[in-house]
Amino acid sequence: MRFKAVSINILLLITSFTELIAVDPPESKRLRGRITDLTSPIVEDDWKHHTIGNFWNRVTNFNYVGDDAYEGRTPSGDYPGGSGNSYLYRGTLWLSGFADGIFHSSQGSDHEFSPLDSVILYTGDDAVRGEQETYTKYYDVYTPLAENHTPLGLEITERTFAWSASFADDFIIHEYSIKNVGIDSDGDHYPDIERDITDFYFTVRLDADVSKLPDWGAEDVYSNIDDYVMSDGTNFDWLETIEQMAGVDHGLSEEDKDSSMMFMWDGDNRHQNAENGQPDDFGNPGVDGTLQSPGFIGLKVLKTEPVMPKHSFHVNHISNDPASDQEAWSRMISDPSFENIFEMGYPAYDYRGLFTVGPLDILRSGDSVIVTIAYGVGSDPARGSTYSLVDLFNIMNTAQWIVDNNYNLDISAMVPAAPEVTAEELIVNGVVTGIGVTWNDLAISHENFQGYKIWRGDSRTITGEIDWEPLGAGIYDIDGTWPPPSGTAAGSYQLVDAPVTNGFDYYYSVQVYTDTIKDPINLGPVFTSILDKNSFKVIAPANAIADNLNSVKVVPNPYIGSARWNNNLPSDTFPWQHRMQFTNLPSDAVVKIYSLDGDFIDEVQSGYGVRSGDDLLADTKKSVAEWDLITRNNQEAAPGIYMFIVDSQSLGQKVGKFVIIR
Repeated sequence: MRFKAVSINILLLITSFTELIAVDPPESKRLRGRITDLTSPIVEDDWKHHTIGNFWNRVTNFNYVGDDAYEGRTPSGDYPGGSGNSYLYRGTLWLSGFADGIFHSSQGSDHEFSPLDSVILYTGDDAVRGEQETYTKYYDVYTPLAENHTPLGLEITERTFAWSASFADDFIIHEYSIKNVGIDSDGDHYPDIERDITDFYFTVRLDADVSKLPDWGAEDVYSNIDDYVMSDGTNFDWLETIEQMAGVDHGLSEEDKDSSMMFMWDGDNRHQNAENGQPDDFGNPGVDGTLQSPGFIGLKVLKTEPVMPKHSFHVNHISNDPASDQEAWSRMISDPSFENIFEMGYPAYDYRGLFTVGPLDILRSGDSVIVTIAYGVGSDPARGSTYSLVDLFNIMNTAQWIVDNNYNLDISAMVPAAPEVTAEELIVNGVVTGIGVTWNDLAISHENFQGYKIWRGDSRTITGEIDWEPLGAGIYDIDGTWPPPSGTAAGSYQLVDAPVTNGFDYYYSVQVYTDTIKDPINLGPVFTSILDKNSFKVIAPANAIADNLNSVKVVPNPYIGSARWNNNLPSDTFPWQHRMQFTNLPSDAVVKIYSLDGDFIDEVQSGYGVRSGDDLLADTKKSVAEWDLITRNNQEAAPGIYMFIVDSQSLGQKVGKFVIIR
């Protein structure tokens, strides 16, 4: 934990102790200004995150899919999971129809749904259809954040389903049960008048900013100004009109043109060079040419009950969103066509797509309609372009198969569970000599077990992914290299990673993979998630908790601002920038930092870490205290020589020096 205190003379402090009170920062929750009262059914805004697969996303109780925050963004269509590379700005519903002969549209993008329940997350045995599920409920009867809204009288129960196995980890399925509950006539915010809705339409609005790396702002030149949108309701000839997508033997045919999907990708903004200086920024090439946005994010309508026909696909952009129900009807709902954005001559812009099914002739009072869709990302990381689009079609076909088979998907029968993995320092005489990666052998008894893949990483790519490489032999297959080295405990395996550097993050994962699975569908070999919570571990090695103060060190010393140790691209999502460590501490150490003139600069204690905003950060060990080089006055510490004092009630005091070089 971090401390702040008043300035005090350094000589006085050496001979006396000052008791300081630590204050934890208050919990914060971003509310949208929801108006609630004791008589209203509306509850506070709430959200949960799916983070078990390769596609991480936020589910809310106010109809938003993803996180449209400009600061402090949480996973929002992040792909690959854990990278912080966000493909989605916001997905919302438009629910439309005629009540008493007048067209009305309730639109999530205009705050025209209010939460009725929190978001409940189910995992393990509590998840019935997926490996991870959510439930929530909202309605359009009373929407205090909306302006000039006329409700249709709809209550929506939303359920979502996600999986971690490799064949189903690139998408999340959303099921919307939409009930006609009536409207409120007496101002108590509860429906009390029944009425039928005729010509009911279900529309999904996809606003995908492809993509937003953690250090890119929401309106960055690489984030949203060149995001194109299309649907599969148009012949695939349009692929040949785009230079970067032409000439690929994609295999897409009339059979694939089923008018059930729309998708967005990062196209070429002819007015903006890529980060590596090349004029073509299709897929956002980074400084080393790596595609930072190779994927296509899309959604597919998988099922409607009762059946509603596929109706239309339309495009608009940031400057011409419909401003009224009548505009929504005339421009986006009434026209039963599937637009081709390239035939319309649209240049690079911040587009969004609207995909509609319907109409349902009548949604009677008390009746419901159920619509199931999937959000996901298809990606060919090396080639991007049309290859990623084909991958999106493939993953959506799997989502379609799951829904068509009523979620009859016993993952545990198909794939062994990911092993329990530990990653621990191997310490000799108090000093780290390596990291032992240990896992159990329970998976080998599964009938489909084929082998293990063991990974380690010590850095992240420019797209935020862990830069994985094999550990040891990397692959241990029962038909090849077998078995892995035995661990110290019965029924375990262990590999050692050595040497390692204290303080750096090291990532480890053990994947189980299967023999080819052909029943109930040909899936080929299937892998457990490389980020499975049981088998993925991150550790920043540190020496053992000290029993004396003789080995206290400052790392690095001298401190150099441009070192790999630091976060050289701070952002709203990953705000920290600098860090240095005081190591080989006892668990009760308090480190006080001073200028050579004796001015008190700051104070930290053992176990305190400065980094934040990343789901894949290692915990700070109790033998370490970190400092972010920010003074107690919230200023960056100037270059120069500093003194520190380690105070320990159990071991006494230690005085030392360190140097900061900017």
